[in-house]
Amino acid sequence: MQRLSIFAFFICILFSQNQQEVKIISVGDIFIHKSILNSVYDAKEKYHDFYPIFEKVKPYLHSVDLTTAWFGGALDTVGPYTGYPCFKTPGELAYALKDAGFDVLFRTNHTLDYGFKGLKTTAKILKDTGLVQIGAYVTEEESEQIYLFEKRGIRIAFLSYTYGTNGIPIPEPWMVKLIDIELIKKDIEKARPLCDFIIVALHLGMEYERYPNKQQKRIARKIAEIGADMIIGSHPHVLQPAEIIEVENRKIFVAYSLGNFFCGQRKKYTDTGIMLKYIIAKDNNHTYLKEVRYIPTYVAKYKTGDAYEFKILPIEKSIKLYLQDSLGYIGEKNYKRMISALKETVEHIENPGIDFVREE
Repeated sequence: MQRLSIFAFFICILFSQNQQEVKIISVGDIFIHKSILNSVYDAKEKYHDFYPIFEKVKPYLHSVDLTTAWFGGALDTVGPYTGYPCFKTPGELAYALKDAGFDVLFRTNHTLDYGFKGLKTTAKILKDTGLVQIGAYVTEEESEQIYLFEKRGIRIAFLSYTYGTNGIPIPEPWMVKLIDIELIKKDIEKARPLCDFIIVALHLGMEYERYPNKQQKRIARKIAEIGADMIIGSHPHVLQPAEIIEVENRKIFVAYSLGNFFCGQRKKYTDTGIMLKYIIAKDNNHTYLKEVRYIPTYVAKYKTGDAYEFKILPIEKSIKLYLQDSLGYIGEKNYKRMISALKETVEHIENPGIDFVREE
């Protein structure tokens, strides 16, 4: 019996040595509205300080191998800066995002808010900061490249597409990757020999709708059929349930909308999102999605003196901190909203049937 136990122990050790893992966090939309621009501006220093906004989620983002988000609008070093409907955001945001732990930014329907010039300034700032932009490009050569993330022998390809650009003409078709099944098929076929796992990011869906519509489901299934291994989405600005799509003995996890990660919207449900935390594992030549969990988040808006401030909070941990008098500055109103937001999120998206539950 003892020999069997020792044998089993070494088998487990051998198995764990053959298995490699990559941990990723993906979050939803980041849009900088005018209310946020006003709150982060230091008139004396003439500087926009975004760093404090991310301090409570920074440990989570730094705990994994790669992080992704959707960024809406243009970055620039010269104002005036604007919010909705055309977003022009100070370049300081990029440095705060990098410091917080972000690596990859998918692009949205607001990519061309300030035309090709805005796309170029955004691309330069992101490159200078060390952030990767996927789904929008300043050269045709860049648009042909597949972004690959490789670690511990696992190669992951990321593809990103948006439904449109709010009616703004795209100067060249390759500048913004639109949701086009033939284009996505071509990109998946190009990516497949280069990688072990393909993640497709979609900016799609009806704003403020809490359930995916027929178009989202139809497109997700088609993309699953042509070879995607995982699909994640944004744009509705609210959370939508996830599901598993089965095609040809393959199971593809689809998160239709990760909600808002950070923006100035305060309409019901738009102040919450999730950090989608997942593990991609490789055993010998088999690469698969090993685990998917979520961490509910909330954007707190509160007053410090006469000025408003914003902070992204991991809800469950923040509730505990508030009760320990360590987060009292957000106020009772935010505390009560976190209580209801947690309940709403869990009831809406938790799905033990597909092993999609909160991270403990």
